Amino acid sequence: MPSDAEEVFQYHTDIVKRIFKNKETFHREQARLPIEEKIKILVELQKIALTLRPNRGPGDPRVVWQLKS
Repeated sequence: MPSDAEEVFQYHTDIVKRIFKNKETFHREQARLPIEEKIKILVELQKIALTLRPNRGPGDPRVVWQLKS
């Protein structure tokens, strides 16, 4: 009969395996997206990054790409 520690360890091991499997699936799906969709995601990430860190001043090189509609 497994000890409590062994059961907890196995439980956490199963969780970690599931996390990595889901991460792998997510990345595979992202890789299949069309380039246009990937660019839209990148622009959204740029917007998020801009809001997380305030402007550093006039020489701040950070930009958000402007996409044509």
